[in-house]
Amino acid sequence: MEVVTMEGPPSRFQRARAALERFAPVVWMKSIGEISDAGLIQVPSLSWRFSEPHPELRGMFTSVVRDAPHNIGWFFGERRNSIIVPSRLVEDAGPDGVGYSELRIEISKSEQDFCIAASQDIELIIQAIAAQPAPPIATRLYVSQLAKGSPDESVCIVENLTGEARVGMVFRAVGAPDVEVRLASLHWYPLRPETRKRAPLAKVTLVGHGAGRIGLKELLVSVPDR
Repeated sequence: MEVVTMEGPPSRFQRARAALERFAPVVWMKSIGEISDAGLIQVPSLSWRFSEPHPELRGMFTSVVRDAPHNIGWFFGERRNSIIVPSRLVEDAGPDGVGYSELRIEISKSEQDFCIAASQDIELIIQAIAAQPAPPIATRLYVSQLAKGSPDESVCIVENLTGEARVGMVFRAVGAPDVEVRLASLHWYPLRPETRKRAPLAKVTLVGHGAGRIGLKELLVSVPDR
């Protein structure tokens, strides 16, 4: 007789990961369990890290966290990891998350109404993320060497991380978001044994106001065609 294994619905962790991976590969993620070992609904939060920085997604997450919830206020922040958490935890424990665990346990024990409201909201947030149109893949150039620079021009060696770079594309610098430059020249170096394990290297010229502020280890992200 054939044995049929019945699988339950996907967990919150699985649903959140599926929603996030529509935009980029997720290399690390944490989602607080919905129910504690004591059978209490816990204060929810999501934290994750994409395989590469994606500053073009910042506005989307900010608006979703602002507009999707119905019950309480929420916070979205980015450092090494991205995080979505009830604003109350940030206000009481600080943005660095020192004391999150203790505060979360205390609220879960004494304020189940708050936990239920937050759990309803996090579901709305996950649904809203899943419903967002995935943006086109941006081209990313990582500055590995600086050749020379002037206030309005920078010549540097870059790696092509994703996408296809071409002359005329406009890029923003992640470390200096007010700097917007145009790729004026592009020369890819041939693959050599010493660079075989690295992404393809290219010598590029970037021009525009503030181009000289682009520094070593800068990440440049292409701007969608206007």
